[in-house]
Amino acid sequence: MGSKIQAFQRTFNKGIAKPNLFHVMMNPPAGVQWNDAEMELRIQSVSMPGKNITTTPNENAYGPSYEMANGISFAEDIEVTYILDADHRAREFFNGWQDKIVNPSTYDLNYYDDYVGTMTIYQLDQNDNSAAAIKLHEVYPKTVGPLQYGMDQGSSTLTVTVNMAFKNWTPLVVNFNGTHVASWIDDSNFNQSGIGGYRSQALSELYRIQSLFGIGLPPNVTNALNRVQAFSSIASNPLTFLKRTISSRIGRSLSFRL
Repeated sequence: MGSKIQAFQRTFNKGIAKPNLFHVMMNPPAGVQWNDAEMELRIQSVSMPGKNITTTPNENAYGPSYEMANGISFAEDIEVTYILDADHRAREFFNGWQDKIVNPSTYDLNYYDDYVGTMTIYQLDQNDNSAAAIKLHEVYPKTVGPLQYGMDQGSSTLTVTVNMAFKNWTPLVVNFNGTHVASWIDDSNFNQSGIGGYRSQALSELYRIQSLFGIGLPPNVTNALNRVQAFSSIASNPLTFLKRTISSRIGRSLSFRL
């Protein structure tokens, strides 16, 4: 029994995740002013979104029907609660962001790319170091909630809840070595089949090890991966590579003659 308890304790060698240890960074679109030091410290609570596999029943199966995956979906929006000061600056900030989405005077809609931003949610450890994180893409304030007043709430704090709509989120690989900086691994930049797929898998595993033990990638490993990526580009489009090579050699030949 003792060995099982010790083994269980060793699984938490980095500590246990606690819901009150978090940090949120908001990156609004251009033209929307954001005070990092003030606004981020006012966040009382936030919900980290999940991810769902959408399914459809296979009614054509011989025997009992079963569910088949047909896509992926994310939460429609997430809640962020801010502690308000007397002049409601946090609430006014998000009202201003909403005014950038829909003009309150003309009711004209702005372009989508002009009003979406990004948002990053960090899980912190006991020393306020980043331990895990996700990045939400194409974020904007869908709903700025009402304020609830009451004569019996004199000792409570007034808060506002903002529902942020977003498209999707991606995990961030965090160097667990006393820093708040995270490195975003975007698998969409890699070819998921053939040679490029091998590089993507190698990077994922190496960064997983980096995140687990808090170590950096050796330069020779990074150089080797870059060479694999270069070879992948040649294999995926040899005609373009051939044209570039011929053009480069012709340019060098003319330069030498001159």
